[in-house]
Amino acid sequence: MEDKSSGLLRNQNIQRALQHIRDFVNKVEELIKNITVDDLINEGGINPYMIAALNISSMEDVAELFVYRRVERSLGTSFGNVIEAFLRDLLGGVSGKKHDLCKKGKGWICWWDIVIEGGFIDENGRKYKGRVLSVKSGPADVNKDVVEKFVDHARQALQNGYKPYLVLTYGKRAFAVAESTLSSHGLNPREHLLVGRDIFRVFLHDPGLYDRVIELIRGAGSQVNIFDLIEEKVRYITEELRKRYDDDVTKLLKDLS
Repeated sequence: MEDKSSGLLRNQNIQRALQHIRDFVNKVEELIKNITVDDLINEGGINPYMIAALNISSMEDVAELFVYRRVERSLGTSFGNVIEAFLRDLLGGVSGKKHDLCKKGKGWICWWDIVIEGGFIDENGRKYKGRVLSVKSGPADVNKDVVEKFVDHARQALQNGYKPYLVLTYGKRAFAVAESTLSSHGLNPREHLLVGRDIFRVFLHDPGLYDRVIELIRGAGSQVNIFDLIEEKVRYITEELRKRYDDDVTKLLKDLS
């Protein structure tokens, strides 16, 4: 019998999912290569008050802070969307906004990040038409307001025959507020809150596939060392700043406002 890891490797869903990772890495490389001194000076790339408060006097330190901050911001704002798209393709789902019911004016389904069609009976003997998922990156992205909004939409999903899940793509468990808020609204966290490996247990029936997927993601990544690109860019920005401002951070700060 073929093991599930081998099957996953040849599965069309995982290949589509991995393409989101490849595209993301390529965009990160382009982002780093395209960073310029003008981004720092003319586009508010760095806060002069912070530089002064921290008493930063080295152009190299200014350049390093700027480049790492620019890359980190880009990663933080975009990777959540990437991993959501990755998970959607991995599980064979569609975005609620692209679902046929949404297009037909059934607004309740449009809110969901992932809709997985297919009737099933859960462990408690309840019948459903499919599953709907609200996806958050990790525990830090979930607070009481987020959970209460989920609860409102989850009730609509249940009324329409779909089982709702609040999904955290990584972590060992959610913060206690997520579990307590779900419970206070009559939703069992064990049924409706999935964290990390739970995703693979519930939807792919094997929590161990998490490790294999991580391996596949590593293999789909860039062969270029991102930190080498960053260090190269820091050296370039440093030299440009030194030329423009005679290696004087005070002159740079005056030009930042």
